[in-house]
Amino acid sequence: MNRIDYINKITTYAARFVLEVEGFNAIGNYHINIHAESFLVPVLNEVLGLQLENLNATQHKNFPAIDLADFKNRVAIQVTSTSSLEKIKNTLETFGRRNLHHQFDVLYIYIITEKRGQYSDAKIGEVIPQGFAFNSLDHVIDKDSILQKINAISATPKLLTIAKLYEHEFSDIQIEQRKRKFESGYLNSEAENICPNMVRISFPTHVYKADLNIDEETITAKLNEFLASIGKRTVKKLKPAKLVRRALWENNAMSTDWILHENCLYTFRDLTQSNEPFRKIVDIGTITPLECSELYDRNDAANRVFKNLLRNTLMQLCHKKGIQWYAPRSTFRFANTKPPAVKQVRWKGKKEATKTVIFEMINKKEGHVICYRSLAFKASFLNFDTAWYLIINPTWSFTNPGGYHESRFESAYMSGIKRLENNNSVFNYFRFFSYYLAYVDLFTPEFPYLKVHTPEPISMSPSLIEAKWNPVKVSEKDIDAPPADLQVDTELEDNKLFEE
Repeated sequence: MNRIDYINKITTYAARFVLEVEGFNAIGNYHINIHAESFLVPVLNEVLGLQLENLNATQHKNFPAIDLADFKNRVAIQVTSTSSLEKIKNTLETFGRRNLHHQFDVLYIYIITEKRGQYSDAKIGEVIPQGFAFNSLDHVIDKDSILQKINAISATPKLLTIAKLYEHEFSDIQIEQRKRKFESGYLNSEAENICPNMVRISFPTHVYKADLNIDEETITAKLNEFLASIGKRTVKKLKPAKLVRRALWENNAMSTDWILHENCLYTFRDLTQSNEPFRKIVDIGTITPLECSELYDRNDAANRVFKNLLRNTLMQLCHKKGIQWYAPRSTFRFANTKPPAVKQVRWKGKKEATKTVIFEMINKKEGHVICYRSLAFKASFLNFDTAWYLIINPTWSFTNPGGYHESRFESAYMSGIKRLENNNSVFNYFRFFSYYLAYVDLFTPEFPYLKVHTPEPISMSPSLIEAKWNPVKVSEKDIDAPPADLQVDTELEDNKLFEE
């Protein structure tokens, strides 16, 4: 983006800021004014070159006459949605009565809606503390005053920072979520249900261990015969894991739910059953059933082996649900079709619904597909004694137009989408994945080696205030990418989709 693009973006979001404040104030809800104070601190610091702090937060009390202050540069700011002359006079009267003119050299009154066209400086002069400089033209400011100063900024990185601050607070998704919070009692002490991003999992009581018994020479020869037929270089020796995969392929057992450790194969599959395909690649006489706890409680190394087995088993479960493992990013993502296209899946939470899981990123100027954006997650496992949990961290994967390899614009688009999304969006993705992985219908047999359970909320009081622990990021660099309409995914915003 260039300088004009950033200024246009700032102007658009600044207008949204005013409309949102006016909307809430019109129905007698002034909680938005409290939020406005926190938002304005980083913005005014960037625009005015100050080191403001929100006194209502840092001083733990209602500071008289002013809301924001820079004690080093001796600048104070009152933030209000009331633009009347009386409000200006009352602020100055309190400012003088509290002797704040001895602590500060400059006082701004910031009107978060819109200031009046003109104020009577003669009447204002009646209440200005003696020796203190204040006039309505310079010191009563609003959105337009700040935009004029922003327009005078020539440094593009500073404009980028300011644009990010506005975008973080006033994108469509942020405004909608804030509306819901205010309407239900923002900043109150009511209890809320929280849901850690982990779901309980269950698996068979036993894991089976066996030594490998693979005719390596024959497997390698067959592979080289195939490689030669397609004009690729042959191999001299296969690594153990690749040898096992190739041997399974030769025996029509294309599965990932196994792991190698010290030349032994571990799996949840019952190797004592005569119809189990894995028996064709192991020494049957060495098959040993182990209680799962006997493995993961042995030591840290064995616990890691068990977690890797869980990951590989999850890969097999995901494969059955159209989700692929993308090893370069250690990510599970929805697999694209051949040829690639937008993809939707059916799923069920509280009710059945359709979810778009792969989106096209279209070049706005030229109209062609730049890349595909696939809903994805990273997974890890955690246990508390015998209770095991799957940790789901939702993310996105951006692939090239071929639909598999990573797009060279992934970093740029990933940065952009994460700025637009908020915690509630990520939470909804987590809930979607947990329900999608857990769901089994009448026509699909249940995967016997790993079961994902639906999330279980925890009641917490008082409720958490996201703004206090999720500040906007303003230091990261943007990476150039082709222009595309990077929209927030709102399909999961309907809370009726999930179990309450």
